[in-house]
Parts: sequence; C-alpha cells; structure tokens
Amino acid sequence: MTIQAVIFDWAGTTIDYGSRAPIVAFQKAFDNVGITITEAEIRQDMGLDKYTHICKIINLPAVQNDWQARFQVLPSSDDCDRIFHDFKSILLASLTDFAQLKPGMDQVISYLNEHHIAYGTTTGYDSEMLALVLPIAAKQGYQPTVNITSEQTNGIGRPAPAMLELASDKLEITNAASVMKVGDSINDILEGQNADAISVGIIDGSNLMGLSQAEFDALSAAEQAALRTKVADEYKKVGADYILQSMVELPALIDSIS
Repeated sequence: MTIQAVIFDWAGTTIDYGSRAPIVAFQKAFDNVGITITEAEIRQDMGLDKYTHICKIINLPAVQNDWQARFQVLPSSDDCDRIFHDFKSILLASLTDFAQLKPGMDQVISYLNEHHIAYGTTTGYDSEMLALVLPIAAKQGYQPTVNITSEQTNGIGRPAPAMLELASDKLEITNAASVMKVGDSINDILEGQNADAISVGIIDGSNLMGLSQAEFDALSAAEQAALRTKVADEYKKVGADYILQSMVELPALIDSIS
C-alpha cells in the first residue's frame, strides 16, 4: 500500500499544543452566562464543529441543572446561538496566539513535499476561524492543499466521513485505503474509520492529553509515561490503526506502510 494523501486535523494535531484555544473560548463563553464547565466536559466531544459542540455541552445534564437553577428555565436553541456567537468572538480574538506549529511538523512537511504526498485538512473550525489560522501556518511553511470545514459538506462534520471524503475528492484520490487521517481526538479517529481511511492518533499535545507544553514538561518522567499510556489506551478503545507519541514519528510510519 502506498500512502497517496495525508489529511490532518488542526488544533492539537498540527498547531496549538494541547488544543488550548477552543477550551479557553468555550469556558469563557459559558462563564459569560454564569455557567461553569470543566475541561473534561468540553474535551469529550472535541472534534465536532463548534456550533454542534456547544449544543452538546448545553445539553449535558450537569449544565442543564445549573442553567435551570440560575434561570428557572432550561436552555433553548436561542441560548445555543447566543453562546456560539460569543464563543466565536472570543476564539477569533485569540486564535492567532495559538497557531504555532507543534514539534515535528517541520520534518513532516519536508517529508511530504519531498515524497510528493498530497496533504490537506478537515476541521471543526468554520471558514472565518480557518481564515485566521491559514496565513500564520503558511508563514511557518505549512500550506495544506485543501482545507475542509462542515460548511462545505452541508453542515455534516465529524465523526461522519463527509469532510474527509470531500478532501480526498479535491485531491483526486479515489482509493480511500491510501488516505491517512491524522488527528488528536476520538472524533478524528472515527472520521477516518467511517471514510475507510487509515486512522492515526497523536499522543503528545493532543486534545486527549489536554495539557499545554509547559504543563506537560513540568511533569515527572513517570507522570509523562503514565499519561501517554492513558491517551494511547483511549485511542486503542476506538480502534485507531496507528498511535504515535509525536508527529516526529509520522514519516517513518508512512515509509513502513508504503
């Protein structure tokens, strides 16, 4: 099997170590209506498009209980709309602070270019969010050929295969088994599986790990090892085809498959 294309996720996979930008924005947007949400509550559905993700959060039993206690009514679709618009404003204002490429991406980009392997992205960002990230990534040498949001697939995002299939179509790849999907959340792995692509989970700096680089570096070697094992186990539970500690290992994986 020859890998013909690699489709990456963005935050937590190629940029934004620990996928911090969305977490901060989600928490601030809910805090602005007096509702406190935890990172665990946010991260369990990471990888969805952001509007769907907010609707998922707002329907969590704990959030519904807190909302009813505060406002004496359950949250409505209008509340979901309002929080999304606030979330989006917060995220747009902070995205450029979280657009640094993750360690290993320089080597991956060089490898893909040298071996003439096409690459693109699917994302939970919308087009306006993506428009902020793309030029910053480009200045760092990262220029995916295609970038697919759920706006291009009639609102169908992960874990459905629609975005990944569209990315493959645009890259003129007809054999799904020759496409590799690389991500950092459970929904990334499921997206790859549902598209019949090869799914790869990245451990370090991932949504599943949930720590900034400084937080991870502050852990002892034993704590780092235990956390990496925990994340790997989560990928294994959903059937990831391959699990890599970091992006540095991706070129060797592609070589071994090819």
